[in-house]
Amino acid sequence: MIVESEISAIGRTLKPHGINGEIAATVDAAVDLDGLRCIVLDIDGIYVPFFIRSYRSRGSEAVLVSIDGVKNEKDAAALCGLDIFALNSDLGVENDAGDEDGLYMSDLIDFTLKDQDGNKIGTIDGYNDTTANTLLTVRLADGTSVYIPIADELIEAIDMKDRTISLQIPQGLLDL
Repeated sequence: MIVESEISAIGRTLKPHGINGEIAATVDAAVDLDGLRCIVLDIDGIYVPFFIRSYRSRGSEAVLVSIDGVKNEKDAAALCGLDIFALNSDLGVENDAGDEDGLYMSDLIDFTLKDQDGNKIGTIDGYNDTTANTLLTVRLADGTSVYIPIADELIEAIDMKDRTISLQIPQGLLDL
């Protein structure tokens, strides 16, 4: 999971360019895009990595960026007007933030997951932290499992005594 302390703002997406998914963006002149593993965008409160396929200068102020998976103007438009972040590790910035509360993902196994309205979603039976954003594996009442992203910004409350966690569940996620 990418957290705010691991990234720094480096620019902003502006508008789609053409019909092939390119995005016009401003990027800090001191940042070498070749040195970045990815760029990070805040999508509904979750920091999501995007991999740059190619880029080219557009005047002295902007660049045109092609991102893996963004193939048309509609896809590009969905990513416009957002701040662009880079991983501090790619920028050479030290990250001295620690885990203040001492709570680990493994501590949440067998917790009951509730949505922001207090409705029971299911029981946490695992997690996947091999991706950029950590996913909870949640067993629903019907026995099926779903993956739900977890980020500090989505956590409403954690009750260690009752072994429950309340999350802001993105709308439509459970319908997938």
